[in-house]
Amino acid sequence: MTQYIGIDVGGSTIKAALVDEQGQLKNYQQCPTTRDDPEKVLQTLTELIHYYQTTTITQVGISIPGVINPTGKMITSGAIAQLHHYAVLDDLQKATHTTVRLVNDANAIALAEHWQGRAKDVQNFVCVPLGTGVGGSIFLNGQLVTGVGGAAGEFGMMLANPEKVSAQTAHLAEYSFNAGAVAGLCRIYNQKLKRANLADWELSVPQILKKAATGQTEAQESLAIFYQNVATLLLNIRVVLDPSLILVGGGISESQTIINGVQAALTVITKQHPDLLAIGMPPVLPCQLGNRAGIIGAASQFVK
Repeated sequence: MTQYIGIDVGGSTIKAALVDEQGQLKNYQQCPTTRDDPEKVLQTLTELIHYYQTTTITQVGISIPGVINPTGKMITSGAIAQLHHYAVLDDLQKATHTTVRLVNDANAIALAEHWQGRAKDVQNFVCVPLGTGVGGSIFLNGQLVTGVGGAAGEFGMMLANPEKVSAQTAHLAEYSFNAGAVAGLCRIYNQKLKRANLADWELSVPQILKKAATGQTEAQESLAIFYQNVATLLLNIRVVLDPSLILVGGGISESQTIINGVQAALTVITKQHPDLLAIGMPPVLPCQLGNRAGIIGAASQFVK
């Protein structure tokens, strides 16, 4: 059975494995991401490819944050500082003599879910990963939509509350800073506690959920705001794209409390708007493949 190398570059870890034509993983590896050192990231990717490649395993799919244009050039690189200033695709192919294909990390999740996950056989769906910020990917008529420049589905860049920010805080109007797990929920919670330092936002979501369950007002209020923000984003996506399914991804999607809170907020908002109530909402469900999705989706680019 043909095997491919699948690599998932995240802000904290780089995960890799061999992936067969059934989407099964073998020889899983994981190492930390040196997100402030792009040359070290390239070195790690090169070493991983060398580790897996053989005379018959020469095709490498890499899921990576950022906008990737149709030629495979990285236009932005998300949490990996300055990586888009390097010729990532060409450098890796020259160093390893393999065929490399890059894919945006959110698109990789959608590809995996469409191939082996909850969106299998679904022709029109949207995937919205809620991580540090907000990602997004769009499947219409069974095809991944990437747009003219590769930026289709960048829902985190959409503006949520532009009238409430100044020129110095314009980034806070973006949905990534309103509906993201860290930049949204953790930021809102820590600011309520008067913790303004960005490093303080990296508070675990389970801790906020635990505080809310014990009755802490700041945690409960932060979750309510977060649920409202996510619900508004999903409703906007629904009326623009009219998908038959919306998948919520990221580690946060593994919490049934979070999913229930978002669904409850969707119900409230929908009832407030007759037109939304008339057209209804598609199912909003968590992604199925968890932290395997990036590897599977990256490798799926080669599967016919």
